[in-house]
Amino acid sequence: MVKSMQSYRNKVVWITGASSGVGEGLAEAFAEAGAILVLSARRAVELERVRKKLTGARVLVLPMDVTHADDIRRGLRTVEQHYERVDMLVCNAGIGQHAGVAETTIDTYRRILELDLFAVIAHIKAVLPGMRERAAGHIVVTSSVAGKIGIPGLSGYCAAKHAVQGFCDSLRAEEAEHGIDVSTLILAGISSRFSQSSLTGDGRAFGGETPMDEVALPAIEAGRILVRELARRRPEIHVVPDRRAKMVVLMQRLRPQSVFRRMAALARLPGWK
Repeated sequence: MVKSMQSYRNKVVWITGASSGVGEGLAEAFAEAGAILVLSARRAVELERVRKKLTGARVLVLPMDVTHADDIRRGLRTVEQHYERVDMLVCNAGIGQHAGVAETTIDTYRRILELDLFAVIAHIKAVLPGMRERAAGHIVVTSSVAGKIGIPGLSGYCAAKHAVQGFCDSLRAEEAEHGIDVSTLILAGISSRFSQSSLTGDGRAFGGETPMDEVALPAIEAGRILVRELARRRPEIHVVPDRRAKMVVLMQRLRPQSVFRRMAALARLPGWK
């Protein structure tokens, strides 16, 4: 862990979706590693709660809605006024789904894609010029097992995360010559409010729990694993504690497709993130 901590000392790490779950766990882990933190989410009160936990860390709380381009631009100006640069951007804000295709309105699909895909692209494009100018930077995007396979009840979320995977693969290839690394986080079964805040077909919050929530890995444990692996600049990092989810991902890699599709259909785990 010593090497990882040294690599983050005084690095400016901007985390979105930092008010709970994976974002909160990452904030704690990066603080332990000596990073300078910028924490963003819509819920200012929850961001303050997280900040108070990070004793001794340098933290800028920056409430914002990442689906608003003006918020991103103003946020970046504020970060640069305080710290001059962004060394790492962690696009972690997102929302899930808990409804089948037939029950989901087109407006609900648009809400999911706006936050889980387009806001990610907009935020990356905002910080990219500065990283290119310095010929250094690390862009991190929270994806999911749902970015690898299709899961019943998660069609919009799967669509967004599959798109994020393709976008990041292209970005990684483009930015390698500019000294910028790109990592995607393939997660499932991490303790968070993901299930509760997931959207039902008509756009309301699901508000309940799923079987995955009962065996979820604590967010701080996931955060420490991710911080360690990100220090190695890995292009793709998997934290998938649930054995069923691991098996489905393995089958997706190995195929045959008929077996993989049957396992995916049987999984029905809308708590995956």
